[in-house]
Amino acid sequence: MNPNLGRISVIDRISLITGNEGKAREYAALLGIEVSALKEDLIEIQSLDVVEVVKRKVEDAYSKLQRPVLVDDTGLVLNAWNGLPGALVAWFLSSVGAQGILDMASEVADRSATVTTALGYADTNGVRVFTGTLEGTLTTERRGDGGFGYDSIFVPAGTDLTFAEMSSEQKNAISHRRLAVEELQKGVGISNR
Repeated sequence: MNPNLGRISVIDRISLITGNEGKAREYAALLGIEVSALKEDLIEIQSLDVVEVVKRKVEDAYSKLQRPVLVDDTGLVLNAWNGLPGALVAWFLSSVGAQGILDMASEVADRSATVTTALGYADTNGVRVFTGTLEGTLTTERRGDGGFGYDSIFVPAGTDLTFAEMSSEQKNAISHRRLAVEELQKGVGISNR
């Protein structure tokens, strides 16, 4: 078997399918390469599992673009809710917002939660999905002004701050995206300069 199969010798830029420029900036900082946000309508299956969602989306993105591409999806799971909202968190956020999630969880005693990023990469060698997961807790109120999505309501284990209360550097040092990026870097040979 060819040991270089599936490895990239040099990559200095890549497209991330997202309408979120902040997410593209985060990935650029984490990867150490240029990451351009590219808005593309993709097939999004209905699943709580971010890995299933990303696998289908990155297959669709590569078939449309025919060039190396990244797609990510993130899930927030409140353990007391048996997997919800999971990969549907973006829909929860767009319909009720972070405060709405907190309002729905107001009577939940077990506020333990996990966040998972699935990062799909596709090129001529096929599709690979890499994940990063962090344990933490759901807050009882929104805290902080930074970040996006659920950053103001999730506190990673081992800290007292929400992602929204952290600097970008603090967040990027410990985030679930960081963990997924590290797996991507090992898996496809992208090295952070």
